[in-house]
Amino acid sequence: MPYGWLPIVIVFSLVFSANSFSLEPVGENPIAYKLAEKKVSELAPEVALVEGLNASPISNSSNNDVSDAASDMLLEQLQIELSDEDIQTGQFESLESAIDFYRFLHESGQWSPISEGSLLKLGDAHPQVVELRKLLQLYGDFDLGTEILEPVELFDLQLHHALQSFQQRHGAKADGVLGPKTRRLLNVSPQQRVDQIALNIYRQRQLGLENIGWPNTALDAAESESTMQENSSRYLQVNIPEYRLRLYDQGKVLLEMKTIIGRRSRQTPSFSTEVKSLVVNPSWNVPRSIAYRDILPKWQKDKTYLSRHNLRVVAGWDMPRVIVPDEKIDLESMYRSPVYHRIWEPPSDKNTLGRLKFQLNAGNSIYLHDTKNPHLFESEVRAFSSGCIRLEKPRILADMLLQQSNQWTPQQLEPLFENTDTHRIRLETPVPVHITYWTAWLDGKGILNFADDLYHRDPVDWAHFKSQEQQLQQKVALN
Repeated sequence: MPYGWLPIVIVFSLVFSANSFSLEPVGENPIAYKLAEKKVSELAPEVALVEGLNASPISNSSNNDVSDAASDMLLEQLQIELSDEDIQTGQFESLESAIDFYRFLHESGQWSPISEGSLLKLGDAHPQVVELRKLLQLYGDFDLGTEILEPVELFDLQLHHALQSFQQRHGAKADGVLGPKTRRLLNVSPQQRVDQIALNIYRQRQLGLENIGWPNTALDAAESESTMQENSSRYLQVNIPEYRLRLYDQGKVLLEMKTIIGRRSRQTPSFSTEVKSLVVNPSWNVPRSIAYRDILPKWQKDKTYLSRHNLRVVAGWDMPRVIVPDEKIDLESMYRSPVYHRIWEPPSDKNTLGRLKFQLNAGNSIYLHDTKNPHLFESEVRAFSSGCIRLEKPRILADMLLQQSNQWTPQQLEPLFENTDTHRIRLETPVPVHITYWTAWLDGKGILNFADDLYHRDPVDWAHFKSQEQQLQQKVALN
């Protein structure tokens, strides 16, 4: 029976073998986990190792002591231009097959963590290069068909690209340098990855059953994706730990961009809803929480703070807006009835929301929007907002949504940016959007990706799942 056909609760009873969920890297001691028996002989070709790699003699050369011959060889390698397609990474048909793969790595006993050490990069020669190459072979980032040239301790171009591949699909800076963060990611044990993947299968099945339109049966990954496309062919996904948004249509990625999400103290929630309208040149109705946390304390110290940041205090929600003069601003009336003074920012090219806002039909004050600080997208970790989601390419997304839903051309939208008047455009066909928290997933090529658990939700969600599992087991026992 295919793995995907098992009832979801039974599936997870096989893979969650520890009493707590942790993704901390392991030390030098062996891992002691009791695993469910599973046939893995069919996986052998995928994880075959280069025999005798560990038996290769390793010299005591220093970190940068590269021989003349090795330097000549490295120069020859640098003449070869390798594209992204040349980087070989293991592919999977489903997350269930990825679980089988990592379980095999654990059971085979061939995995071991890399020990602590200094930074290693292209051109270095060090005994740990052999350890690194073996790990990347196990994980599928270093092509087993690649010839390993002498000296084996040399950090060559093939290893550099393999490490970049590993870093990229683990959400790290793909600089090809073996540093502390990359060592930590390399040292997450196969059993810990089994638990992490299983948790994310649960999350994705829950999303599929409840929101995207997957049927209430456990299908394999291909059938699930096909059904999802039939019921909701066009949709947006923002994956919080990945800091990315994608626009899908018929299962293909039409647009992809960086996002900025809520900081740990003001987390972006996971939910599903629709984009129902776009606002060009939006104003900003400052929420009470942000006003009291970020704005009013600064205004109390500097009475020019509001005017310097183009902020106004208005009375109530009536139109036209009633601006409260500075001398009549009263903290006791802020966000309180009956006068209900509140902070508002008028539209401008420097508005906090930028020039575009994508209104969500969610009722939780979370939306997608432009930003006046695009330089923040240059950061690797982009948790800077108060919960809303800032977009790297909002204008391109607006053009595509309006073209698909309203048959607009980009030329029709352009005149609206010539001034700062606010325009609301309703999408004739609302677009589903899923704000997910996936720390393990397959991309469109079947490549397995991981992300750090930024909000520390993995242990909480795992405990919730275990509670549900125990409740169901009790019901089954009573019957």
